[in-house]
Amino acid sequence: MTKLTLKVNVDFEELKKVVSELSEDEKEELFFELNPAWAKALQKMEKETMERIRRGEGVAWEKLRDEI
Repeated sequence: MTKLTLKVNVDFEELKKVVSELSEDEKEELFFELNPAWAKALQKMEKETMERIRRGEGVAWEKLRDEI
């Protein structure tokens, strides 16, 4: 596969405008693309949560609802 290196000069305000026009899903995807440590941490939290649920250690929705 050929590697392409590209440098783009964009004004910060222009960049913010373009990002503001993205859908929420696209913004989320961009965030995690730019912050791989956050993506990894979220994946770890999701995995741990699913493991706790499988072990029956989940929290009842009613309890959560009452605390909100």
